[in-house]
Amino acid sequence: MANAPSSHEAAESSTSIFPMREYLDIILHRRWGFVFAFVIVGCLGALYTLHQPKIYEAVTAVIINPEPPTINALDSGNGAEQWYFRDTYYDTQLKVMQSRNVAQRVIDDLGLATDIDFLGLTEIKDPNILAKKMASVDAVSALLGMLRVEALNGTRLVNIRIRHKNPQMAATLANAIAKAYSEQNAEQRLTSLNNTFEFIDKQYKDNEEKLTRAREDINAFKENHKILYSNPLEQQKITNQRLDYLNNKRVEIETERQNAGYLLSELKAIPVSTDNVRAYDILIGSSSFESAMNECKTLQREEHKLLVTYLEKSPQVTSIRDQITTCRNGVLASMKNAVTGLNSKHQALIKLNQEIVSEIQTLQKEALELDQLRLLYEQVESQKQEQERLFEQSQKKLNEVSLNRLLEVNNIRILDMAIAPQKPVSPNLILNGAITLFAALIAGVLIVLLLELLDISVRTQSDIEERARLPFLGAVPQIPRSRNYSGRGAHRFVLENPRSPVVESIRTLRTTLAFQLKSGTSHVLLITSAQPLEGKTMTSINLAVATAMGGQRVVLIEADMRRPRIYEALNLKSEKGLSSVIANQMPVSEALMDTEIEQLKLLPCGSIPSNPAELFETKRFEEMLNELRSMFDVVIIDSPPVTVVTDALIISRHVHGVILVARADKTPLPMLVRARELLEGVSAPIMGCVLNGVTSRSGGYYGGYYYYKKSYSDD
Repeated sequence: MANAPSSHEAAESSTSIFPMREYLDIILHRRWGFVFAFVIVGCLGALYTLHQPKIYEAVTAVIINPEPPTINALDSGNGAEQWYFRDTYYDTQLKVMQSRNVAQRVIDDLGLATDIDFLGLTEIKDPNILAKKMASVDAVSALLGMLRVEALNGTRLVNIRIRHKNPQMAATLANAIAKAYSEQNAEQRLTSLNNTFEFIDKQYKDNEEKLTRAREDINAFKENHKILYSNPLEQQKITNQRLDYLNNKRVEIETERQNAGYLLSELKAIPVSTDNVRAYDILIGSSSFESAMNECKTLQREEHKLLVTYLEKSPQVTSIRDQITTCRNGVLASMKNAVTGLNSKHQALIKLNQEIVSEIQTLQKEALELDQLRLLYEQVESQKQEQERLFEQSQKKLNEVSLNRLLEVNNIRILDMAIAPQKPVSPNLILNGAITLFAALIAGVLIVLLLELLDISVRTQSDIEERARLPFLGAVPQIPRSRNYSGRGAHRFVLENPRSPVVESIRTLRTTLAFQLKSGTSHVLLITSAQPLEGKTMTSINLAVATAMGGQRVVLIEADMRRPRIYEALNLKSEKGLSSVIANQMPVSEALMDTEIEQLKLLPCGSIPSNPAELFETKRFEEMLNELRSMFDVVIIDSPPVTVVTDALIISRHVHGVILVARADKTPLPMLVRARELLEGVSAPIMGCVLNGVTSRSGGYYGGYYYYKKSYSDD
């Protein structure tokens, strides 16, 4: 048995499937694909260039200013906002130039909807067909398809480019678009100003009405709350001044009252007597009593003088004494009057102080009410001031818009009018030829590489040996398609066509396996594949038939319990088989079934269990294989694909050799490599790979196969 390739070689094979040095060989191998793609692309490029009409391009230069001149800007923002809106303004204007509205304006102005030269319908001669075609053509879309707008970086210039077969028509259309765009811009600006004027005028009238109501509200507020001055704040100021005055006056009166009370208490403590005149004068702070008393003393001195001359009862003495008495009584009366007057003054000061305190309390209450009234007044006044501000603002804007409406200035100016071009801009023969040549080369290479890269299937013996790193056991040609040999009757092809290439390849495979296996002993072979539908079951059947026809005793075990097909192919059916033997429900000899070939027995799968992998891990399965080895020369096991389920990996531990089956032009190389890696992972004895379904497209091995096929058909 051949040695399995190393893991390093396996990794190398899986990572270097298409090395760079093989690209040239790939192109040469698929040269007809390269030539086909090159010719197709070259012809398409040539046809495209030859059938391209001559296109002329006319250019009109337009200057776009950010905004038209105005009396005063209605709104102004900061620098960043202005730059942002300026950029968006230019972008918007470029879109406006390419809008259907501008295009429709040009169509209407020039009457292009019925211009067959513009619509490109000059070649249609039939009036009916021409009328139908004109009705179906969208002139606006046609014009927009010719238009291209180009903004020059760093400037406010915009080039309006029109491409048309007619050079004069191209120039006319470019100038018409520039004119239509300019006129539309002016109309939209005037419309915008009119709309703005109407909006601001409505705001102005609303604000004027609100201001009138606000002024009426504040007048009504003053009248309802008896505000005598311009506002409660002024009235509150006057009230506070009055309070300050009364508080100061109260302090003065209280001081005067206290002084009067003190004097009154002192005077009441002194008896009313001429002897206390001096004390009264000191307390009262005047010398009126002492002066009066001095007059009395002067009269007493005159009395003493008269007593020297006259008698005591003389009229002169009596008269002077009466004067003295009257003088003394006047002094005493004055002293009493002083006390009485001071007492009256004290009482009057007390009453006046009470009146001032009462007035202060009244003013304090009034001041508190005025403070609350001031808050209400400030709210009403604030509303009035806000309405005045809005009114002034709307009035200012209304004046600005009114003046701006008088300015008929457009911010769009046509710098250069387009003229009819002399040379076409399309087609460019040199450029088209270079592009076509380059595209043809690239297309040829890409088609070759794409076909090769997409085709990752196994095709030749070298793919198996060099890339998959597996020993090559042989190739089996595809069985000819026939009703007799399709499906269940495929095994009969070996019986009925012993000289066919298919049978010869099976015999070659049998011989190759015989050389690798030790002679004189019974062998257990496992046949599996990387994935389903690769012909492993047919290979198992045909190999078993060919081996049995060679004189050896062969048993074919149907171990693919996922999709059993052998019993159908051999036209045998039994509900008992492999699963029953492993479950110890019957001996293996009873489960074996006879076939058309005397030396070939079949062990069908029997009833399908829920988890077949568990059956193959049992000790009974190993014992069954040992029993079959003692009964047969060759035991061939047909198992499920390696990469799909683990059944084949489990069975491989009990066999002498594992044969992988790959279908030419179908089995992906990575899947085959993966199958080999999985088998190597469990140390399975890999004998090699059989390439199944080989055809003339597979190449390589097909040379010998074709010779035998030809000889077989000649017979």
